[in-house]
Amino acid sequence: MAQQVFFDPRQARWKRVRRFFDILGVSITGLILFFVYTALRSEPLPELLLPAMKRPFHSLKETEKEKAKEKRRQAARRGHRKTKGAPSQVKLNAEEGIRAAFYVPYDAASFSSLREYARQIDLLFPDWLHVVTPDGHLQGTDLETNNFFDVV
Repeated sequence: MAQQVFFDPRQARWKRVRRFFDILGVSITGLILFFVYTALRSEPLPELLLPAMKRPFHSLKETEKEKAKEKRRQAARRGHRKTKGAPSQVKLNAEEGIRAAFYVPYDAASFSSLREYARQIDLLFPDWLHVVTPDGHLQGTDLETNNFFDVV
């Protein structure tokens, strides 16, 4: 029978490679042990040079509560627009912006946001309105059957 080609009983062929991997293994093990030791010794970190945050919380007095309530009420009544014209008559990108919003009927957060900001919204886009065709024909979606129907 012929001798094996890769048989090396004295392991003389891989002497340098084996020594390199031994040194590499020992150094990686030492590095891991060093990281574990430094992580576990729990040395306190230095304080940042930021000013301490003060939170002077206090309850509002009755007059302050009334003033805040009245301020919110006036802001809600006032809205955000300067002109009284219809939003469709405002020239876009000219004097003032138009606020538009989307509403989806299946999300409770959408309804609460709509109630909160209803006075500030100029154009409302419900989720069931879609423009599907290239000519811009407006169609709605029936929520029960999920079929399209003509709106305009």
